Amino acid sequence: MNTSNLSSEEIFNFPCDYPVKVFGKEHEELHITICSIIEKHTDKLHPNQISIKRSSKGKYVSLTVRIIATSRTQLDSINQELQDCSLVAYVL
Repeated sequence: MNTSNLSSEEIFNFPCDYPVKVFGKEHEELHITICSIIEKHTDKLHPNQISIKRSSKGKYVSLTVRIIATSRTQLDSINQELQDCSLVAYVL
């Protein structure tokens, strides 16, 4: 199947399960800030939607937040806000 002519709405088949992956320096506000940004665009997050992995030396942390994505616009908004956040190093 040639996907080059499909829109992102067709590729993702919304609504769908979608992992938002964020990487940043360990900071007490990182987790709260990331969840607040995502919750602006989704329902209230449940702790089982969030996984945290710390680097071996504890300086960095990655968070994966699983959401039910409803549109490409929603994902773009979440990604843009996360990229604009000073606590976030990368959005994967």
